[in-house]
Amino acid sequence: MQFTGEIFEYLKDLEQNNNREWFAANKDRLQPVRSQFESFFDDLIQKIYKFDESIGRQTAAKCMYRMHRDTRFSKDKTPFKIHIAAFVASGGYKQHHMPGYYLHIQNNESCAGAGLHMPLPKDLDKIRKEIYYNIDEFKAIIESPDYCRFYNGFFGPDKLKKAPKNFPSDFPDIELLKNKSYSIITEFSNEEVLSKDFFDRVLSAFKVAHPFNRFLNRGLIE
Repeated sequence: MQFTGEIFEYLKDLEQNNNREWFAANKDRLQPVRSQFESFFDDLIQKIYKFDESIGRQTAAKCMYRMHRDTRFSKDKTPFKIHIAAFVASGGYKQHHMPGYYLHIQNNESCAGAGLHMPLPKDLDKIRKEIYYNIDEFKAIIESPDYCRFYNGFFGPDKLKKAPKNFPSDFPDIELLKNKSYSIITEFSNEEVLSKDFFDRVLSAFKVAHPFNRFLNRGLIE
């Protein structure tokens, strides 16, 4: 499966015309674009399941996000997202409270990622404890050469300035516990997204992220 330039043509136009009138008038352009993405992510799910059965037997249609934005609490009132994305997690579908695999296609801002973004306080505490008590194992994962080919640091809000509550400030790797989010991303240019090997590159990024997800899962479940 390979993306065509049609996906970026649509997303660029949507970015420039983010209103309900244009969206309605161009519905016939959206469906083939979303179908491309759905087929691509369906194939990814089948491959991911071979090394991470925790995601279950899912379909891309149930993992994809709607194009409509929730603007109730946002200063940005544009009605539509200017990207197409999907997330499949342990337990299946868009289980945002569990680690998973994320694909995001957007003009000049495409990425693939894994982990858990902005976990609930109780889950964040569990993850920090798992890291604290298994620091050598965690560092071996995030410092491995294969992992570092794709990922560097964590994606999310600013870290805590001080050690999190109930953790010693003199812990040698305290910086790893200050994160508020344990999600990781690797970015792709438009040219890379349209390349013949993009599927393999995304799949490789997900494969090397699997030990990271498995580590987080263990902390949440135990």
